Parts: sequence; C-alpha cells; structure tokens
Amino acid sequence: MNFIYYFMIILTILPSQNLKTSMDEKTGDPMMVGIAQRSDLTVGHYGEWFEEEYSEYGGDEELITASKYFLKEIDIETFLGTWCEDSRREVPRLYKILDGMGFPSGEMDLITLDRDKKSGHGLEDGKNIHHVPTIIIYKKGKELGRIIESPIGSLEEDIFNILIGAGPDPNYYDWEPEEEN
Repeated sequence: MNFIYYFMIILTILPSQNLKTSMDEKTGDPMMVGIAQRSDLTVGHYGEWFEEEYSEYGGDEELITASKYFLKEIDIETFLGTWCEDSRREVPRLYKILDGMGFPSGEMDLITLDRDKKSGHGLEDGKNIHHVPTIIIYKKGKELGRIIESPIGSLEEDIFNILIGAGPDPNYYDWEPEEEN
C-alpha cells in the first residue's frame, strides 16, 4: 500500500517540474517555459488568445482532409513563446488544423520557450530554433520540413506540402546568428 501512495505522489510532482510560469519582464504577462500540453494553453491568460484564434480560424477544408492520408508515422514538435504574437496566432490555428486532420493533439510535442529561446530542458539544443513558433514535422524520426514564425502559403498548405515531400523553404531558412563582439 505504501508503494502505491509514494508512486501517486511522484506522479503528481513530476509534471509540475516540466513546466514553469514566470512573469515576462517586457510585458508583465505570465510566460510558460518548459514542456507543455495543449490543455496548458487553454486556461487563464493563455486561454483567451488560444480560444479566439482557434475558434475564428477557417482553414482550407480540402487541404486539411487531403492531409489525413499522409499522417502515418508522423511526429510534430512545436517550439513557441507564449509571449510571442506569432506563436499566439499560429499555434491555436495549428491545433485547429490538426484536429481537422484527426491528428491526436497529445502526439505533438509542445515546448514553450523564454525570450532567449530556452526551454530549461535543452530540448531546443541542436535544432536551430531562432524564431517562434517553429513547427517541425518528422517522419520516422527524420525531419521532413518546418514552418518558422509564419507559413509561406497558408498553414494547412505548408503542412500538406511538407507531408507530401514538397515543403517550401521556410522563413529564415538561411538565418545565421549575428556575430558577437
């Protein structure tokens, strides 16, 4: 019986260590940093902008439906800043599109970053994350393509093109950090 009790305590403590909330010094708004879930974006301060973008977005239903056939062995990793206007616009729209495609929302890794593009877990390391949101689509562990900051066409068009292997070069694809003095 003691084992079950301690196991339940550990299960409640672990998730809280993956996601932290702090105040954004620039805006004074709360800012998530760490590994998040969709449900984290649908409550409180975050829920206001999430619900507005999600409910108002009307994507191209034909492209969304066509994308359903290319989802086998697909993984998605999304890096966002809850402080970033582009993230606040594109991530709720992404969820709306994925819902329409029947992609399980729990299957997308959602990593929230601070203004320095750090998650506190190193999940961004080696992935060239310099603008948010950055949506990376993988098949069998290999990157098929990414959308950086905003789509080239529409979000559903870029996703479809990435899924069929014809993804456009994303914004900032040739970006390099400025040299430090």
